[in-house]
Amino acid sequence: MKRGCLKGVICLVSFLVISGSVLANHTELVKQSIIKQSKELGVEPAIMLSIAKMESGFNQNIKSSSGHIGVFQLSGATAKNMGLDPYKLDDNVKGGIIYYKNMYSMFNSMELAVAAYNAGPDAIKRNNNNIPKYSQHFVNRIIKDYNHYKNMGI
Repeated sequence: MKRGCLKGVICLVSFLVISGSVLANHTELVKQSIIKQSKELGVEPAIMLSIAKMESGFNQNIKSSSGHIGVFQLSGATAKNMGLDPYKLDDNVKGGIIYYKNMYSMFNSMELAVAAYNAGPDAIKRNNNNIPKYSQHFVNRIIKDYNHYKNMGI
């Protein structure tokens, strides 16, 4: 292998290692924000971590094709109604937690609140307070991750 090529490979590997480290640090920052704000707002951190993992993989910089933004994939309208900026991490986290908390208050069930988070409360009501088929996978994944986080002591 030529020296220039080897140097390029070393640079690429170094970049990937540094990038991975930055992403890991960002993910930890997001998780800590979720845990802190969940506790402050009286919601189990484990359920909020599970929703954030499923919605965005803890990525605040993600935007869906339908325009949903950040860690909790908030719509601009939902965030605006709460007086929050979905592009700001702390606002996005707060908005996601408040929205889940509202869904839980409406349905008094973790599973239905998660389904409402995914499909909207009207979909749950139209389905006679049952989880719509198209939300079952989402809910099952969230509950699986929730149990995992609970077993970890979160």
